[in-house]
Amino acid sequence: MKTTKIEPHKSSLGMDANIAAVFVYVAMAVVSWIPYLGWLAWALPIVFFVMEKESAFVKHQAMQALIIGILRAALAILLQIFVWILTPRDLYSALNYVAGRGWGAWVFLGALSTIIGIAITILLVYLVIMAYGYKQVELPIIAPFAAKASEKIGSLNLNATGTDAGPVNTEPKPEEAAAKVAEEATPEENEQESNE
Repeated sequence: MKTTKIEPHKSSLGMDANIAAVFVYVAMAVVSWIPYLGWLAWALPIVFFVMEKESAFVKHQAMQALIIGILRAALAILLQIFVWILTPRDLYSALNYVAGRGWGAWVFLGALSTIIGIAITILLVYLVIMAYGYKQVELPIIAPFAAKASEKIGSLNLNATGTDAGPVNTEPKPEEAAAKVAEEATPEENEQESNE
């Protein structure tokens, strides 16, 4: 994992950038442990990404959290589908579960889900600690995707206020420049042009 030290700066959210990055991870970590609502925890980093206007550090942390959240939700949904498949559908199957046959798969899937959740939470705690110290951690597989997604989403100029979030091209088009020059011409110049 590559770690880059970032200069302390303010976020456009009205707080230090490191605090905003910590909020991204903590909000997602807390919501991800709420049953079924945790499947949507990945949406919280999008809010921070869209609201942040200036800090590339906060935007990177939000995008990285988004990808981690999507991976966690996908794994949780996949494991839940397997649990639903293993749920008894008839009386005979239910009696087998009560008798102790068939619980092994449920126990395995439950343990696997818990281990994955704890591992992701430990990763988020590590990222919180690093972000608080203004250190940008680039996770090996996730960081390149986060950089590409951040660039593409950033180019869409999405934001909460409705103003343009990207750079603005203030240079007029050639035909607009010619029309503006013609409008700015003095009446004497216009008379000279019409006489010629």
